[in-house]
Amino acid sequence: MTANSRADGGPRSRVVRGPRGPFRWTAYVLAVSSFSAAIPTPLYPLYAAEFHFSASVLGLVFASYTPGVLLTILLVAPQADRIGRKNLLAAGMGFAILGAAVFAFAPGIVWLALARFLAGVAVGATTSVATAAMSDLEPYHDPHHVARVAVAANFGGFAIGAVVSGLLVAYGPWTTHLVYVLTVAAALLGLLALRSIPETAPDLGGRARHWIQRISVPTEVRRPFWVAAGGVAACYSIYGLFAALVPSYVRTGLQISNPAVAGAIVALMFGMAAVTQLATAQLRDRRALLAGFPALLVALVGLVVVLTQRSWVDLAGVAAVLGVAVGLTFMGSATLVDRVAPSADRDEILAGYYSAGYLSVAIPTIGVGVLSGVVGLADAGIGLGSVLAGMAALLYWEIYRTPTPPGGGGRVRIVRPTDPAPPGP
Repeated sequence: MTANSRADGGPRSRVVRGPRGPFRWTAYVLAVSSFSAAIPTPLYPLYAAEFHFSASVLGLVFASYTPGVLLTILLVAPQADRIGRKNLLAAGMGFAILGAAVFAFAPGIVWLALARFLAGVAVGATTSVATAAMSDLEPYHDPHHVARVAVAANFGGFAIGAVVSGLLVAYGPWTTHLVYVLTVAAALLGLLALRSIPETAPDLGGRARHWIQRISVPTEVRRPFWVAAGGVAACYSIYGLFAALVPSYVRTGLQISNPAVAGAIVALMFGMAAVTQLATAQLRDRRALLAGFPALLVALVGLVVVLTQRSWVDLAGVAAVLGVAVGLTFMGSATLVDRVAPSADRDEILAGYYSAGYLSVAIPTIGVGVLSGVVGLADAGIGLGSVLAGMAALLYWEIYRTPTPPGGGGRVRIVRPTDPAPPGP
């Protein structure tokens, strides 16, 4: 199959590599890693009550996810092209199963932290590797479609995990055990799906170029890179804040003990982010950030106000708006860094980009735990939400001052036969 147009309006040919099945199954494997990380979210307040630990300890347990992700991204993921992407994706599913088993039978705090660490390893082994495989398996080799589906799979997987877990914990038997059967079943299906996916590693069996992933950003693209890195850091900070704050706040601040409510509110934010990814296909890089950062600012101000009102309806409304804002901002930052990254420096730039995001998860989760012991949970959320709102305002000012980058050697937009014709120069 060929196409008759390209990004500059001239003819270009395009070869379709195959059916969409392998691409979609790879996206499914990516979603499973987020799904497994979300399953314990409504359970953390129950663990705190069962094991008698404070909010600050809960924050540390939640943040133990970050080193698992970063260690895998920096040490293991760089070997994917040598040892095989399918092998690493299978390892990611295995770590998801192992983490679920440790969660299900954890006898204390240390075991919860270990389970959370293993969930991070599963995500780290899956995220960049699955995205790279999807880039090769996408029939039209469209990097923007790959980025949109990958981010939607991440957010959508988390949303489904949070809401299903909340419902099972609230209304099912074996409160802290049954939910993890879902992770095992989903991961086993992912392992079966991998058998139908072709290996896309370009250097299978070769020598590794780097044992540790280097992080390097060329001088000419540093300004847009830092804007993109700030965008993903803001999104992951909100992810950490929301997932760590809401379940405990719903239980203690709103006096709603039903875990299904907490799971649904968390899922609403992540679900709206996923839907936004899929619904804004033509809004990307700088334009998406110009819309996303003001929306983040408004939503975070709304979160700060709602935390003083103690209304679950208002909290759900803010969660929906915050999800749209995160979806726009994440999509804008991901497509911006994709656009400006020269092919020769792509791995080093993306390593820095994702490291900025995952490091940002730990800061608000630890912050919520530490501050809540001093000023209370709601006031801790208000303080951290205010800081993030200030960050969104500064990032908006910076992207407003940053001109649209010329591309920096990045990837060209692939135009599909069903896409509208691209505008002229």
